[in-house]
Amino acid sequence: MNSLKSSIGKWIAVYALIFFASSCKKLEFDKIAQTAWNPNLAIPLAYADFGVYDILARQDSTDLVVIDPSTGAIALVYKGEIASYDAQTIIQLDDQTQQSALSLAELSLTAAPAFSGTVSVNETENVVFAANAGVELHQVNFKDGMLNLNVSTELKHDISVVVTFPEFTLNNTPVSRILNLTYTGSTPQTATASIDLTDVLADFTLGNTTVNSFPVTFQTTITGTGENVVGTENINFAYNFSAMEFENAIGYFGQQNLGISNDTILLRLFESTTDGYFELTNPTVRFIVENSFGFPVRINFAEMKTINTITGQEFPLTGFPSTFNINSPAAMGTSTTSTLELNTSNTANLTTIISSVPKFFYFEANALSNPSGAVPPLNFVEDDSRFTVRTEVELPLEGLAYGFELRDTVDFNFNESVDEIESVMFRVISDNGFPVAFKAQMTFMDQNYTPLFTIYGTPQDVLQAALVDNEGKVNQRTKAVTDATLTEGQIALLPNAKYILINGVAQTLEATNGEIVKLYDTYKLNLKLAMQVQGSLGF
Repeated sequence: MNSLKSSIGKWIAVYALIFFASSCKKLEFDKIAQTAWNPNLAIPLAYADFGVYDILARQDSTDLVVIDPSTGAIALVYKGEIASYDAQTIIQLDDQTQQSALSLAELSLTAAPAFSGTVSVNETENVVFAANAGVELHQVNFKDGMLNLNVSTELKHDISVVVTFPEFTLNNTPVSRILNLTYTGSTPQTATASIDLTDVLADFTLGNTTVNSFPVTFQTTITGTGENVVGTENINFAYNFSAMEFENAIGYFGQQNLGISNDTILLRLFESTTDGYFELTNPTVRFIVENSFGFPVRINFAEMKTINTITGQEFPLTGFPSTFNINSPAAMGTSTTSTLELNTSNTANLTTIISSVPKFFYFEANALSNPSGAVPPLNFVEDDSRFTVRTEVELPLEGLAYGFELRDTVDFNFNESVDEIESVMFRVISDNGFPVAFKAQMTFMDQNYTPLFTIYGTPQDVLQAALVDNEGKVNQRTKAVTDATLTEGQIALLPNAKYILINGVAQTLEATNGEIVKLYDTYKLNLKLAMQVQGSLGF
């Protein structure tokens, strides 16, 4: 008989609490502890007290019940990260090969049938370094990467070239390599060398005259072998950059779209509702941006609305600020936090857009770096720089609701023998400290969700709203007694029932008359559950 008590006790507790439970999470039945009491019925089943955290408990890390420490007022906060942009998407140091050449004129050579002398020259070539579109590099401090040098020539003479990158420095010393080509009777002659770019500081401005360029100097010595100089030869250089990573970079990084397009936040308060009017008097929506990029950003909002996924209805927000300017940090190693708050003072209809029990808060936006263009100071970025946008929808639980339809299905499994049970009556006694009333009806269904029978001909008052003072705070609890009886025929169908469909309508106290109520952390709901069984079973 204990399992029968447990089964009936659980599903009765579900319908009594479905308004609150559907707001944030399913009821945890182990909170109902069996305790002795006298209900004037045959069998006491359970007794439970439910507070705010039992009813509005957190479902996951994105939902938080917030209590004002000074007043005890309650708010629900729904959080989400909608965009995160890292440094590698701002500056893309792709593998690349750049080239330069020294002509015979630059080498102080002319065509000759035989050359046996020695020529030494110093030359400088400027080479373009490819950056992603819109990026103007001034300085890069490399964390990793390789620079492979390749030299080739058709000259039939011995050549030694000291290749120096005067603006690529390691420990304040320009990086340099010597490439030697010794003629052995065939051309082209080739030589290679490698430079590890780790910790190399590169300047790409050519002495503050340009961007995305670097100089290369050549100290070239050509020693004749007696072979000819045709007159069309060059010494060709290739600079192959690969696997580059930066520690930090300075420059102008263009007007880039930082990836925000649209997003939604699930409002779990409405997760099990289908219809109704719901109005909160003081909601806020916050966009919180953390920025460690050294450039300003502007977010442009195109649309905000709530969406009822049941009906498809959309309710646009109006009058909200259309732009949000994001501060930039003043120096590397620091970050800024910028917050835009939408509230009833700067947004026209924030209190009413959730009146149709929406499921999602939706918005469209784009974020643009350097919205004013290339203006001082220069941008900077570090390898771990990030641009992160978070949202918070805060719903202080003060307002009104009516026609708030709730619909949910719970699993049901009854394995007891019902042959000798004639009727079962159960009673729920509620002592409600919340200013919320609830009418409920329950339908038992088989494995195909086909209805078997319905409890109550019409929805019954399971909870009656507590009374409030002129500030909307509860000052008087209310009690209600609800009985339900299963007939012998209904009991016979219990083994076939696999699901219970719970329909209900909730409303706050005097909601249709515009009464505003508030929820506080001191509110309690007390439930008592008992059962009377008629039949030939003994107890």
